[in-house]
Amino acid sequence: DTSCFGFCSECGGRPGFSKPSKIVGGTDASRGEIPWQVSLKEDSSHFCGGTIIGDRWLLSAAHCFNETNPEEIEAYVGTTSLNGTDGNAVKVNVTRVIQHPLFDPIILDFDVAILELARPLVFSKYIQPVCLPLAVQKFPVGKKCIISGWGNLQEGNVTKPEILQKASVGIIDQKTCNFLYNFSLTDRMICAGFLEGKIDSCQGDSGGPLACEMTPGVFYLAGIVSWGIGCAQATKPGVYSRITKLKDWILDTISQFKSSQTLPCLPSLISDW
Repeated sequence: DTSCFGFCSECGGRPGFSKPSKIVGGTDASRGEIPWQVSLKEDSSHFCGGTIIGDRWLLSAAHCFNETNPEEIEAYVGTTSLNGTDGNAVKVNVTRVIQHPLFDPIILDFDVAILELARPLVFSKYIQPVCLPLAVQKFPVGKKCIISGWGNLQEGNVTKPEILQKASVGIIDQKTCNFLYNFSLTDRMICAGFLEGKIDSCQGDSGGPLACEMTPGVFYLAGIVSWGIGCAQATKPGVYSRITKLKDWILDTISQFKSSQTLPCLPSLISDW
């Protein structure tokens, strides 16, 4: 596993989900339907979503960690239940939060963070990594992708759902979205939703996945829930961190920390020679 940084060919599948043939405007997710979804909690309270990309690595939004203490963050995986009522949640401590060095908290550019887990996840029917796209991967306009999270069910509403919510949204043309947001988008952003509103991510969904099925049965991470004006408002679609533009940093950063994990005693060995 170490030879491929935990990013092996097996990713993006849903082995625990059998198709019978919160997201605003969403529906309850079935068990195993979004096996890469993570709930990040501080003091047992959900504050953001996250996405599994390797056995020790999660992605989330950098803006989720402006006021958190990494030592107090726990990741809950393998469950659709926010409060663990289904008894399937696996809880793992987060040992490191690495925000993108170019993260801009004002315009939310480079809104991505890597989280290192205290111990490797054991992948199962209900715990799976999503695939990272190649830098050249295109997510075509109109492509339907899945957003998911335990965020507010409507704008300004503090009620969070107990069951993970998911919804299908369409990728929106970059120029159109940039126009709708007064030209405040950067290349590190991608928009998804509907121009008429009604379905969108909301507060508490931040850091969660925008996942697209690019080949049958295999999901790729197109974006991370980042920002938007309101929730599900017409002409104000959700804005996501565009993974294809951030992937090089993600892989470089992980391989940097991977090598320090696997070779902890190299310097002393050399000095002994």
